Amino acid sequence: MPNKQLLLLYCLCLYSSITQVQAATYPLNLGIAGQFNGFVLGNMNANNSDVEGRLAVGGDLTLNHYSVGMQLNDSWNYRDTLVAGGSINYSNGRIYHGNARSGGTANIDQSVGFYNTDPNNANGHYIPSNVLDFNTIANRLKAKSNFWGNLTATGNTTIDTYGALKLHGTHAGLNIFTITAEYLKNTTSFWLDVPQKAWALINVRDNNVDLSNFAFYRTVNGEKQQVRDNQPGVFRSDGNLSQRVLLNLVDATQLKIHGIGVKASILAPWANTTFYNGHINGNLIVASLQGKNGQNSGQINNYPFISIAEPPIVLLFLSILPFLLYFQRKSEVG
Repeated sequence: MPNKQLLLLYCLCLYSSITQVQAATYPLNLGIAGQFNGFVLGNMNANNSDVEGRLAVGGDLTLNHYSVGMQLNDSWNYRDTLVAGGSINYSNGRIYHGNARSGGTANIDQSVGFYNTDPNNANGHYIPSNVLDFNTIANRLKAKSNFWGNLTATGNTTIDTYGALKLHGTHAGLNIFTITAEYLKNTTSFWLDVPQKAWALINVRDNNVDLSNFAFYRTVNGEKQQVRDNQPGVFRSDGNLSQRVLLNLVDATQLKIHGIGVKASILAPWANTTFYNGHINGNLIVASLQGKNGQNSGQINNYPFISIAEPPIVLLFLSILPFLLYFQRKSEVG
């Protein structure tokens, strides 16, 4: 290939790489925790609900009338779907695909099934051991939350006369917003307007955060998009408008989620969380998790956050292209 063609190809790839890196700006990756639909650093106590994907709990876990892994497929059979660092106390439930593990004791009664549809066709069992280093994972999550929480906002935030909270960003890659818990407490509706396949990092600064009694809406170029809730047997959201949205509760030590369908993932590694009568379409990462007496615990739907990462293939090509040019020049001279 002539040098001019190689140089042209180099310039095109360089432009593509710069565009992709600028679009990403900062990688957003939840690491190992992002592989679990629910990731609780401490204790968890829940009832009458479910987590559709995998669940990890660093402390003690108590579940009653609760299911795990309903939206997983057969590839997860006999793999680690439920992991607890402490003890497990589990009654009246089901793990649809995969195993349960705990570092502490396990009291899993016979009413808990390890099967998908046929009780006689088990696809998992209990294993007495913990495979996760929860302390290391927690430290990494806290460091990421701190770093992301201190990034400069790139989007605009307004509240209209009707109390609607509106976030507007134009970047094709990452849009960063900073709000306070007061915005969320007083809003009647939450509107996010970013490009269709763009990311939104929403940093919330406050110790106490209450997510309740407002609806999430998406607009793209000012046009309203439908963010649908799940209705089993009727329809299931495709996750297109929620899987690139991350609520980073960087200061929160107390979090309440109730009477709401959250269309985003939540990272709140310091937050002791009460979650009931609601659901989240995304990853839920918190310090501890419990329901409320007399209420159904919140549902965690399996819409995993889509990470932002550097474009390694393009960068690798750019790193070796100068050598290709050098050897091409040498061959022409020789």
